Amino acid sequence: MDRYAQLQLSILGTKSAFVKIQWPTRFGVLVCWVLATCLGILYPFTVGMLLFSIGFINYVLLLSFRINNNFLAKTKTTSNIYETSLIEWPSFSIIVPLKNESAVIEGTFRAIHALTYPTHLKEVIVVVEETDAVTQESLRKLTLPSYFHVLYIPELPPYTKGRALVHALKIATGEYVTVYDAESRPEPSQLQKAAFAFANTQEELCLQAKIHISNPNTSWVSRQFAGEYYEWYERHMQELSSQKLPFGLGGNSFFVSKTNLEKAGAWDPFNVTEDAELSVRLVQNNVKITLLESVTTESCPDKINDWINQRTRWNKGLFITQLVHLKSSWRQGGFGLEGWLSFWVPMMSAAMVPFFNIYIPLYLGLSDIPYPLLILMNVSLWILLAFSLGCSWIINLKSYSQLSIQKSNFGVFFDAIRYLFLHFAAGFKSYVEYFFAPMHWHKTIHNELPPPTPSQEEISPQKVLVST
Repeated sequence: MDRYAQLQLSILGTKSAFVKIQWPTRFGVLVCWVLATCLGILYPFTVGMLLFSIGFINYVLLLSFRINNNFLAKTKTTSNIYETSLIEWPSFSIIVPLKNESAVIEGTFRAIHALTYPTHLKEVIVVVEETDAVTQESLRKLTLPSYFHVLYIPELPPYTKGRALVHALKIATGEYVTVYDAESRPEPSQLQKAAFAFANTQEELCLQAKIHISNPNTSWVSRQFAGEYYEWYERHMQELSSQKLPFGLGGNSFFVSKTNLEKAGAWDPFNVTEDAELSVRLVQNNVKITLLESVTTESCPDKINDWINQRTRWNKGLFITQLVHLKSSWRQGGFGLEGWLSFWVPMMSAAMVPFFNIYIPLYLGLSDIPYPLLILMNVSLWILLAFSLGCSWIINLKSYSQLSIQKSNFGVFFDAIRYLFLHFAAGFKSYVEYFFAPMHWHKTIHNELPPPTPSQEEISPQKVLVST
């Protein structure tokens, strides 16, 4: 095991996912789910009906979250206007963890180099495994500016992004820390906006920039992904941030002081969604997570298998995060009642969907339920499904319009149906992987797209990153 991972385990203790991914816990969860399913089938009018009712309410609850975010929220996006000068600018450490990356990293490095921020106040730590021949070959083709540092780490378990970030944090010298992924393209003014936001508050903050998708038109999968991300960042996170309620961080483009990061325990190398897990401990340490009016663009998976693998990891990691932190976050505070509910209830509801997607068909198909009641249950489910797809259709039409995505009304509706089945597949696979491969990291495939031509104001006066 990696020595820094061992050190993190000693620091985090029971707040690490390490215990919750061991066989006793996984076996216990599996037994509970199997037992609940069997009891529901054997006792259809008591246990069975109770579980069916909870599942139905759970579906309604998830749908209500989307309806609230897209139709009832009144929050308006704040302006990106900000001061352009400070008496003293803070320093930033930018961590870029890479794994088997090729051409995509050049565009990312160019975007980072184009950040309009004093060179002597930013450092870039590129983290690469010693055995990663693909990324090392890509790096050899590039001439990196002097403030870029390549950190080689051993190829040791756990093989997670969190482990790479912990290595980089040990040598980071910046007052604030941020993370960019291999495909991240931050807007040039992002560090300036973050610095000004930190300078103009007395609160301890963690800032999350918005993430937009740069390849919405490469396939129907990426088109749906782009609409989903737009809905998440521009509506859901925007609403929570305006109400000063906590939300889970994205995997990149967030900014936090190194002091607060270390005080919270930094990243857990044993969790495959290290960003969401870190959010919990930051909130527990009274760090306020808020949205930064700045945009990072990135490419998303555009093939079905790649999408399912990425969502499997996300679902699995979020479920593990709940096992680790749900009870302690209630006892230890930091969230407040409203904050705790808004943070955890949607996550818990989403985590239970795969179980109910398995349980309800088995219950309806195998239990001895009177025919009229069976018909009523089926009709209720089909009505809810139709209403949910209708809402998704309207929401996607709205998002596609704002993203300038051209698609017929029928095409948008058909996309919603197909995307729902992808969520079913990823949810089921995440359950299987939790039981049999909780630490498996599905590498996201990053496809390089032609970079947009920068405007004159976006071109850095410093030397340009070039290929050799």
